[in-house]
Amino acid sequence: MILEAFGAEAIALSSDLSSLEQALIQPGVGLLNAYSGAVAYTEVLSGLRNRMKDRLQNSDISIPPIIDATHADAETIAGKSSLVLVLARKQSDDIFGIDVLATVELRLQPTDAKIPFSYPWLDNVERKVAKFFGLNISPKDSDLQPYLSNLCVAESARGRRIGKSLVRCVEKIASDTWGFSKIYLHVDLENAAAFSLYKNEGYEDVGSRWNPFWAGGAADIAYFVKKLR
Repeated sequence: MILEAFGAEAIALSSDLSSLEQALIQPGVGLLNAYSGAVAYTEVLSGLRNRMKDRLQNSDISIPPIIDATHADAETIAGKSSLVLVLARKQSDDIFGIDVLATVELRLQPTDAKIPFSYPWLDNVERKVAKFFGLNISPKDSDLQPYLSNLCVAESARGRRIGKSLVRCVEKIASDTWGFSKIYLHVDLENAAAFSLYKNEGYEDVGSRWNPFWAGGAADIAYFVKKLR
């Protein structure tokens, strides 16, 4: 499904994962590397496991425990607390098998328009490099904000408004459960279906891009926001 959505190379899941981890992680192993357009198996798989670490241990939809944390500590906590929602159905010919129909990830991110790496610590390194070179890429908000990413729907399940439903689902979690008033995302303007979905759901271009001189094609990815209340 992800391979169809992002055009990545085929990647096999590691055999050391539990069945639960495989069910949760499979939708994310084809994440697009916006800088090179290639998928690095080890980075993507390990990175997603790391971002979901606290959720795998305690499955719930509560906000990452960042209240009263310093900004640096909040980023560290958020980096291990991604919420991944997976829509799946049982396979008719396998009592233990499931078919993943759609997936979406919700996390907390600084609002400086940076496209996240698989590993959050790499984002911190790149931000420090940008600061070292004197690049003025300031966040839109003083605190971390909800960030929607990796929305994918299997080709066989498209046309049923599943993507729209998942977007609204994470928006409700971000608003009603996490207590935020807006949510951010990135979208490739050449992806007509995704662009249309987000525009129709009320997302607007922030107007800023993460565009240090080494960003390459990442500077062309649009950064959108939506007010939730």
